[in-house]
Amino acid sequence: MKLQEFKQLIRSQTPRAIAEDFILKSSIHAFASAKDYSDYLDIIKQDHKNALRVAIVGSANWKFSLNPRNNLSEFSASSDIDIAIICADHYLQTWDELRSYHRNQYYSLGVDARNALRRNGENVYSGFVSPKWVPSLSSSIRKRYEKITNKYSDISVGYRTVNMMYFRNMDETIDYYVRGIRAAKI
Repeated sequence: MKLQEFKQLIRSQTPRAIAEDFILKSSIHAFASAKDYSDYLDIIKQDHKNALRVAIVGSANWKFSLNPRNNLSEFSASSDIDIAIICADHYLQTWDELRSYHRNQYYSLGVDARNALRRNGENVYSGFVSPKWVPSLSSSIRKRYEKITNKYSDISVGYRTVNMMYFRNMDETIDYYVRGIRAAKI
């Protein structure tokens, strides 16, 4: 798909229909074949046995970034790999870790750190969270995140940086990408 076709796609269909297609019918842009993609996801699923769904998202899936600051940039050697994991268990565990940190550290933080923690709280309210948002480097959840994302940054993805977000459920996942598609239409 070329950039003009991508722009036409995001303008011609509803954001929800596009988001559902992106999540449920992955185009696996970052992989040479459906088997390579499936094999890669199998590794991730082994670490997330309770996940409802695991998917590569972002430009690695649909070729172009939805982030308007990236000007719909095309997937390239400098792109990262974004993974969406729909798993209420990991979502809630990460949220609990953030809340614990917030309760214990909030008033000892500087203004920027407080604002970041507050913004991530808004993200949790919206149904998604990343363990890399836990400020404590000694957090077991953050350490696990770093270990497994390093493992996922293998030859099959060209050793690119891997980012991972946990979503509470499918509705929140779709909603997150609907917002990205709306922003990309601007």
